[in-house]
Amino acid sequence: MKITGVKVTPIAIPRTSALTTSYGIGAATSESVIVEVMTDDGLTGIGQTAGQGQAIEAVVSMLRKQFTPAIIGEDPMNIEHLNIKLHSVLRGHLSSRAAIELALWDLKGKALGVPVYQLLGGRLREGVNLMGFVGRDEPEVMAEEAVKTLNETPYPVLKMKVGIDPKQDVACYRAVAEAVGHRALIQVDGNTGYSIAEAIPALTIMHDIGGLGTIEQPVSSLEDLTDLASRLPVPIMADEAINAPSDAIAVVRSRAASMALMKITKHGGILNVQKIAAVFESAGLTLSMAVYFDLMATAAAHLSAAFPSVRWPSPATVLKDTILTKPLEVGGLILKAPDKPGFGVAFDQEKIEKYRLDG
Repeated sequence: MKITGVKVTPIAIPRTSALTTSYGIGAATSESVIVEVMTDDGLTGIGQTAGQGQAIEAVVSMLRKQFTPAIIGEDPMNIEHLNIKLHSVLRGHLSSRAAIELALWDLKGKALGVPVYQLLGGRLREGVNLMGFVGRDEPEVMAEEAVKTLNETPYPVLKMKVGIDPKQDVACYRAVAEAVGHRALIQVDGNTGYSIAEAIPALTIMHDIGGLGTIEQPVSSLEDLTDLASRLPVPIMADEAINAPSDAIAVVRSRAASMALMKITKHGGILNVQKIAAVFESAGLTLSMAVYFDLMATAAAHLSAAFPSVRWPSPATVLKDTILTKPLEVGGLILKAPDKPGFGVAFDQEKIEKYRLDG
């Protein structure tokens, strides 16, 4: 089997609401890039990636001009070989490489007639465990949303954004924690928005209020993350601190975090996430798998089904539409990994055309 062509399509799907983080207020749409890898025996593998800080136009250009010529004529079954080749063509740009790598895993599963999770060691659990999400608003509005969310689905954890303004963050946290009580733990995500001087008092108050389950990357540097981990009796989750697998080794060695959030596209695809997972599993630490949407969400379900260290839940991103022929069922506590070959989902070509960005 040889690769004969690669189709690259940028898309933008409307969000149900804008996401407010320490980086600012997000766009009204979620942009991503769709990749379809064709072969000479008629099989097509599908992949998807988010920009992860790169402009979508740049991702599309790299995929079309640098990465596609490098894999034409190659055997898609040799995923590690192709991953090394893409790295040699253009170092870095992990999120761009991830789109092709995901398509290769989908192709391999289809060629062998097995789901991707079987290629990763087999099923340990049904898929990725889900948590709820409380969007940024006035404290009383967030409290009402938290209660409404738990009344609809008994999530074990609710996630909310902090790192925006320490005083207001504490007020929002207090309102949500008091409204939720013992019904769920709360994960606060700082997106590196705090200085260490801001993080210590704000997060200490949140801990004293109660219900704080984990703190996700509130500061940017590894040194500050390590300092915070030594001061607070709450698990610290690394996010921005880890890109390549070598970053995971640095986090473990410095004792900067006992958990980490895996974003498949940010890390360059499944192979790198598998290597990071091996580091954390060997250290007895825990991973959470970012869900996102469409094919990326499906991939997260497959990895979560197979990797022992993925024990902490993650929220799904709910958009106003999907490019999959069958929408994912994300309303319960688990997003299940499909049992069909490959990732077990298919693209709706009409939807892709509807939401494509390049005309």
